[in-house]
Amino acid sequence: MTETIKEEPSTRDESEKKASGREKPRIGVFICHCGHNIADKVNVDKVTEFAKTLPNVEHAENYMFMCSKPGTEIIKKAIHEKGINRTVVASCSRTQHGPTFARTIEEEGLNRHLHEQVNIREWCSWVTKDKNDATEKAKQMVEAGVNRSRKLEPIETRKISTTPAALVVGGGIAGLRAASDLAAIGVKTYLVEKEPTIGGHMTQLNKTFPTQECPQCSISPLTNGVANNKNIILFTNAQVKTVEGSIGNFKIEVELTPRYVKDNCTSCGDCSKSCPVEVPSEWDSGMSMRKAIYKPFAQAIPATYVRDKKACIECMTCVNICPAKAVDFSQKRETRTFEVGTIIVAAGYDEYDPSEISAYHYHQAGYEDVITQLQLERMLVAGSITNSQLLRPSDGKIPKRVTMIQCVGSRNDQVGNKYCTGVCCMFAIKNATILKDSYPSMDVAICYIDIRTPGLNSEEFYKKAQEKGVKFIRGRPGEIQRDPITGNLQVIVEDTLSMTPLKLKSDLVVLSAAMVPPKTIGNLGSALHVLRDKTGFLKEFHIKMNPVKSSKDGIFLAGAIQGPKDIPQSVAQAGAAASLAAAPLVRGFIEKEMLVPRIDYDLCVHCGLCISACSPVAIYQDAADGKIKVNDIACKACGLCQAACPTGAIQLKNFQEDQLHDEIVALAETPKEGGHVHE
Repeated sequence: MTETIKEEPSTRDESEKKASGREKPRIGVFICHCGHNIADKVNVDKVTEFAKTLPNVEHAENYMFMCSKPGTEIIKKAIHEKGINRTVVASCSRTQHGPTFARTIEEEGLNRHLHEQVNIREWCSWVTKDKNDATEKAKQMVEAGVNRSRKLEPIETRKISTTPAALVVGGGIAGLRAASDLAAIGVKTYLVEKEPTIGGHMTQLNKTFPTQECPQCSISPLTNGVANNKNIILFTNAQVKTVEGSIGNFKIEVELTPRYVKDNCTSCGDCSKSCPVEVPSEWDSGMSMRKAIYKPFAQAIPATYVRDKKACIECMTCVNICPAKAVDFSQKRETRTFEVGTIIVAAGYDEYDPSEISAYHYHQAGYEDVITQLQLERMLVAGSITNSQLLRPSDGKIPKRVTMIQCVGSRNDQVGNKYCTGVCCMFAIKNATILKDSYPSMDVAICYIDIRTPGLNSEEFYKKAQEKGVKFIRGRPGEIQRDPITGNLQVIVEDTLSMTPLKLKSDLVVLSAAMVPPKTIGNLGSALHVLRDKTGFLKEFHIKMNPVKSSKDGIFLAGAIQGPKDIPQSVAQAGAAASLAAAPLVRGFIEKEMLVPRIDYDLCVHCGLCISACSPVAIYQDAADGKIKVNDIACKACGLCQAACPTGAIQLKNFQEDQLHDEIVALAETPKEGGHVHE
């Protein structure tokens, strides 16, 4: 007689089967008191007993704090002793504590995506007045979670190797700091700057608040360090044209505009001295003139001169006079391509052009003495065309009365910039203080809506300005006029504290212009495939929890490209961006959960609506076979493609329409003992 032996599955097979979710659903439901946050409104005992009656629920219990160590141990014990292979936790938000419980079941061998989070705090106890109503609502929400849990699928986590290099877009203070931090840990870094020199707006400033330090002294070690760092490849006069790929592996195309001067330039300046053409200097904000071949400023890096092809009359004087034979008109535009794993965008800001506000007459004939704060900086800085003196543009005389106007182009519905730039108050107070220090008898007034001076030492700086005699007038000026008799400027404003209409006689009017997105932001945003907010700045992933990350994985934001910031804020964000951008490069790989859409090609009609709806540009039409396909690495699992699809051909894993239907049904019906069975 032959004995038949039944082979038992190995422990490993059982573990893999449990993790994969192939077993019949055995659901554990865990209700949290959340101290008094939930239990004061929801009868958690009743909800627990109700959960026990639902199909496929093998175990249900409640605890004071499920997210605590004892709470997670309860879940682990139920998995081990009751054979639970899916969990539903009714507590607070999916974002806040969902990862905690997903990690808990993963430690017990289950796939983390077999956990379902039900929010009965924010969505139930906190917003429902009656306790009975809150309890009944909690029952519905738990049933909805259980219904959804039955059809959850395990999601694979894939490792993707990363290219060990980074791209930094923008060579201002934020971009320089980010590039320097990346290079310091050995990351090969490409730094792309659209201007001929690095340093950004900080190199244009006279002093920095609140310490009144020299900006050039502060930034020069950084600019020199970046230019001479073996791990940094610097491209100036360059713009990012295309960005392909996804986090870990981006392919970058950069277009370089020629300088028309070779690298053997000795920076002697003979070419510029001999050039007959003069145009307004961008670096000096139009307060001085430069030649058609020039170096933006004495400390510019690179130190190589650059030719302005548009202004040049091609007289060839510079070519003939250059002792190093460095001037080369034959240079052409070049395209460089390279690969990186992550990208940091630090493209900075532009100063708002006040010409749009006609009442202030900026850039209008007869109103040459209306300037911006940045133009004032260029007059006061050491080595300026006025030798650091404040001279009126109209006649070169020292003004006796200076009026500053705040919020020009910001906090203004008429020009569309509703936001507060945040740094303009300190910017104006700093320059007003400098004027009072240099010209004690000068009458300096600041017209403001609200003075905003947050941060260490800023309020004290404001008080010192008042003590030095700077006048503060609460009110937004309606117009700048010329006195018909004297020809002097008059600022028309109402002092809203004393309800007094004023005409402020002014020899010079300084406009505190807003910080706005750079003019190139549209092309750059399109190339990077990142979102912009309604103000035009690049949009962060989460304004509080993740302000450094962009809308696209692998692309990070630093400095004023994400919104107006001062220098310390920009530097801090640059350091954070460098840290986040470096992590996957140093690690050598990223882990990506394949929570991505599946396409049923029998239903797909190739309409392309999913492609249009996909903000991370993760869906495309394959040129080879014409099929709609998904870049799994770029996909952010937002589900917009599924909502846009008219045939239901594209379905996001664990968010399929039949799964959502089962969840909705529970919320639409009145709970009853025994629950609703949805097979």
